[in-house]
Amino acid sequence: MTDSVSITLWATNLAVPLAGPQDWLDRLERVVVEAKAEGSALVIAPEYVSEQWLTYHGHDAALTDEPARMAESGAALVPGIQALADTHGMDIMAGSWPVPRPDGRYSNGAHLFRAGGDAPLIQRKLCMTPSEKDPASWGIVPHEEMQVFEWNGLKCAIVICLDIELPALSMKFAQTAPDLDIIFCPSMTEKLSGYSRVFGCAKARAVELMTTVAVCGVIGSTPLGEGRPNVSGAAVYLPCEAELGFDGRFAEIGPFNEAPVGDDLGPRLHAKNIPIGVVRKLRASQPEVWPGAWTGEGVSVTRVADRAASLKKSA
Repeated sequence: MTDSVSITLWATNLAVPLAGPQDWLDRLERVVVEAKAEGSALVIAPEYVSEQWLTYHGHDAALTDEPARMAESGAALVPGIQALADTHGMDIMAGSWPVPRPDGRYSNGAHLFRAGGDAPLIQRKLCMTPSEKDPASWGIVPHEEMQVFEWNGLKCAIVICLDIELPALSMKFAQTAPDLDIIFCPSMTEKLSGYSRVFGCAKARAVELMTTVAVCGVIGSTPLGEGRPNVSGAAVYLPCEAELGFDGRFAEIGPFNEAPVGDDLGPRLHAKNIPIGVVRKLRASQPEVWPGAWTGEGVSVTRVADRAASLKKSA
């Protein structure tokens, strides 16, 4: 079993227009080379990095046509991303983009490329935001399966953006994957409120599941039409235990709404030597108060006002 791991989270800056797909691959390679030098085993990019790809298609597409364009661009980029992983010996969670379904619609799939691998592992998003699923916009369709997989000797899951805000999913993990070592959470949030929800809930999931959660999002205003703003950052959260530094914040940068001056890629967080083994040991032995996979069985919820009214009526 792996006891520690180092990863790089790339809060991708979408504000830079691209001349073509090689432009984006060159930017990704710059991050991969940097991450390799920092000792990382994985680069993580955010949700809907594909929105930046629309800049080399022109700005004339209707919203309803954008998923198809992003899906086509993603399919075309897959060989290049795999080549980068192979060349640099670096695994790449290359963010998410629309992927086609048999019914002709699209779901939102995060893609994990392994160095020397044949095809990316794709985890599709389970719960859509109102604008994401709006038929007059992207019309993205939810998926029904969450995968737990092994990566680098760790038991992992990819939970995309809004999905990290769902306690019901956390409960399913607690019941079916109590030995989960790390959750990767790519996200896209337009406002500080969205960033706060996603990152706050990511930290809560680390506490609830006694595990590690790594989360990152896109930043910057995409140069499409009047621009599409994004606010986010990157973080690695741990359970709030004394042995882990008390506050659950292993590493954290942001929030940002634009890239730092002189660095058009967007901020990178090199989270080194995340103590997976310590978290695993605590989960199996002596956390302060964690109750394990508590289900709430036997607990009832009573509306006090309704109960009082009922008692008054029976009297």
